[in-house]
Formats: sequence, C-alpha cells, structure tokens
Amino acid sequence: MKHAAAVLVATASMCLASIPPPFYYECTLVDRVGVSAKVGKPASSIALETLERIAEGRMADLSPGTEVQVGLEPGQLHKPEFKDETVRSHALRRIGEVDLPEALTYLQNLKKRDIQPDTSGQMWSSAQIALRQAQVNRVPDELEKISFLESVTSERGSAAAWWAVQELCNRGSYHSLAFISEHIRRAYSSPRDLEQAMGFCEARMAITSRDADRVKALGSFLTVSSGATDPELIGWAINELHSLDSASADAEVERYAREIESLPDGSALKTALWGKRVQIRNLLPHRPK
Repeated sequence: MKHAAAVLVATASMCLASIPPPFYYECTLVDRVGVSAKVGKPASSIALETLERIAEGRMADLSPGTEVQVGLEPGQLHKPEFKDETVRSHALRRIGEVDLPEALTYLQNLKKRDIQPDTSGQMWSSAQIALRQAQVNRVPDELEKISFLESVTSERGSAAAWWAVQELCNRGSYHSLAFISEHIRRAYSSPRDLEQAMGFCEARMAITSRDADRVKALGSFLTVSSGATDPELIGWAINELHSLDSASADAEVERYAREIESLPDGSALKTALWGKRVQIRNLLPHRPK
C-alpha cells in the first residue's frame, strides 16, 4: 500500500495536472504572488507576507491595495476558496521556494497551531516539506545538497522524508539509491508497488543523467520519435521543465506539444499522448509573469 506521505506530497503538483483540478485557478494566483516574492522584486516583502496570510487563512483584513502591489486585481485573494487547505498548502510550498531569509525564518518558527484548521493533515505536511525545501535551496554545493536530502530521508513521521526521496530521484543521484531504496521499502508493503516505485525513480534518474544541461536532458526524452507513452513519466518530465521557469524549458514543452499535434489523426500514438498535449496547453498560458 502506498505510504500516505506520497499522497500528501502530490498536493504540491495539483496545479500541474493534465486536467485542471479544483482550485487550479486559485493556485495560479498563489504562484503569481510567489513570483512577486522573489529577491529583487519591488514588492518581495509584501508578497511574502501575503503568502503567509494565505497559508494561515488570514486574508480577511488584507487590503485590496496589497493585491495590486503583488500583481493581482483587487479582491482576487478574498474569495472563499483561499480558505481551503489545498490552496493554503500550495502557499506554504511557494514560501519554501522564496529565496528571502525571512521565508526560512518564518518556516522555522511555524507551529501547527498557526495553520489550523488542518483537518486532512496536508497543511503540516506541506509546512515540513517547505522548510526542507528552503533549507536545501540555501546549500550552495550540489554534493552538499544531496547529502542534506539523504539525511532527510531518514526522518520518521515527516512528509519531508518522502519529498527528499523524490528530489534525489529527480536529481539523478545514483549514489543515493541505498537511501532511496530503504525509505521506499518502509513506505510500501506490496512487492509490486515497491518495484514500480523503484522503477519510476530509476527511470527519472536515467533521463536526468542524459545531459548536464537539465533542459536538454528532459527535452531529449520528450519527443514523439521515442515512442514513449508512459503517462506518469511524461507528465513528470513536462512538470519538471515547467518548474524550471525559463524560456528554453518552455520552448521544449511547446515543441513537444506541436509534435503531438502533428501526429496523424486517429493514430494510436496521438491518442495515447493527447492528454499530455492538453496538460501542456493548460500550463503554458498560465505562466506567472
């Protein structure tokens, strides 16, 4: 049986599904606030405070002028949907990606009581992951990042451990396979699920190891000429490119969508890949500016 943490970690990618899930629109607005919170942005401190308010469900007293300052329209963050745990969890994950020292301090000091109600537990899981994300982002050396992530995989009772496993897989860290395997064995009781989880991890490693340039590595996999149809692996590659937030990465995703669209109508490959074309067309128009 899949470990519960795997389901909770998946919350972070809800806005990147093939078909827009509930709260997709709200998550894209949170993403726009996250872009405004980056170092060097004029409203970075205000945007970070806004993300914190969303995470804690304290949007009632946010002035419409603040929304304008972070690139939104007045009233957009005051809708009832922003009280939902899915949206608030998404805000926590965006805080983990903010490169301001105040973001790390906030996550280090955050307590469970600060983010109640949390009926599903996903809020606290997201907070744990966001903290580790903020910490690893401040480690300058890649080998040190890997070492840090390996240590996180041993954390018991923390959703961050499963997140760290996925990060190691996504980074192509073959050196970390022992840490990954140990955690996955604890997370899955079924041999079949264990085999599938390890296979998915090693498949990602093989892709990211194709080229030192991550865009080229992922782009070389996303081509219809390869005949690849694994929806999970293709969806992962698309989301990884999108998360790089670069023109070259977006160009690779756009190129793959055009390749799918150019396949003969009614062909088995086009039918198999059409859901990924939909996923891409949902993603690219909503890239935060």
